[in-house]
Amino acid sequence: MRKFHILLSIFMLVFLSACSTTKPVEPEPTIIFPPYPEEPKIVYLDVFNGGATQSQIEGPSMLDIFLGADEVQVRRSNIVKPYGVGLQNGKVYAADTGSAAVFIMDEKTRGLELVGKGGSLATPVAVAFDSKGMLYVSDSRKKKIQGYNSKGKLKFVLGGRLEFVHPTGIAIDKALNRLYVVDTKAHNVKAFDLETKELIFTMGKRGKEDGEFNFPTNVSVDRRNNNIVVCDTQNFRIQIFNKDGDFIRRFGQIGDKPGMFARPKGVSVDSEGHIYVTDSAFNNIQIFDDTGRLMMFFGGAGRGPTRFRLITGIYIDENDKIAIADGFSGRIQTFQYLSKKWIENNPQQYKEYKEFKPVVTEESEEDLQEKE
Repeated sequence: MRKFHILLSIFMLVFLSACSTTKPVEPEPTIIFPPYPEEPKIVYLDVFNGGATQSQIEGPSMLDIFLGADEVQVRRSNIVKPYGVGLQNGKVYAADTGSAAVFIMDEKTRGLELVGKGGSLATPVAVAFDSKGMLYVSDSRKKKIQGYNSKGKLKFVLGGRLEFVHPTGIAIDKALNRLYVVDTKAHNVKAFDLETKELIFTMGKRGKEDGEFNFPTNVSVDRRNNNIVVCDTQNFRIQIFNKDGDFIRRFGQIGDKPGMFARPKGVSVDSEGHIYVTDSAFNNIQIFDDTGRLMMFFGGAGRGPTRFRLITGIYIDENDKIAIADGFSGRIQTFQYLSKKWIENNPQQYKEYKEFKPVVTEESEEDLQEKE
């Protein structure tokens, strides 16, 4: 019996030692677009994938093996297939269609909360926030928009089978207290009053003319003028409307050249009115001015920082921080647009970014991608 206890003690020491051994998390690399000596515009910040630690990302530990696959998945709480993203109060939000929940990740502590995991969500697609901080989630399977308070309790429900066919992208105009819902299979965008929950107007029908849609996916609001910006996916274009739903302009066409689209998905607008469009075929982000002129693009296919394997949703907050969903890789990447407002508030950091010179090595980009 004594020998058994000794062996058990040795096993536990080895076991706990193996479980507690983790590789140190290296700081994220500094990646700037466009690179030096050009004027910096976009800076890569961080990556989030849920509750996994670096060691769990790289492989199973002894504790993983001991607990079994099911327990490991619960313990890790990894994002599976993110689509819509959001940023609020120092937290990154991800609507995960793969796990039927919204992940809420603290940028500093890396703490994790889950909304909807108990069954209140079926297929969460997009997220948005009102002026009071309530979280809104579109659920394409339930055909509803649901609102949750800061404690994750369901407080708001809009829609159903009579109101929506397939709700996907959503956006909230905080100034007008309006909710815009893209109803993809109905080929339109619906505007609701958040107080009364009444439908104000509907934009579009199926077609190719101005103001018509063919499977639109996402929507964003230009905070400067309350214009509504819609990603008209299967017409391979972006359409812009005023706050009353009147058509203003459109831009884009199918193609594989800069300024064209193959599979446009996410759309968002920064504080200066630039329109960002993600394309899941190119796995990049193209940035246009509000007239549709291409200004720059960044990203590309791959596994490392600033690379994507199925780019989907994008969100830009009031401070021009950007969150982008990488659907196939199960992660969210964050960036910072160096707007005039941001530069005024962060002059020293801007100086460092402007003077940053990346280290050039003999390794090719393909070599780096293989390592990642």
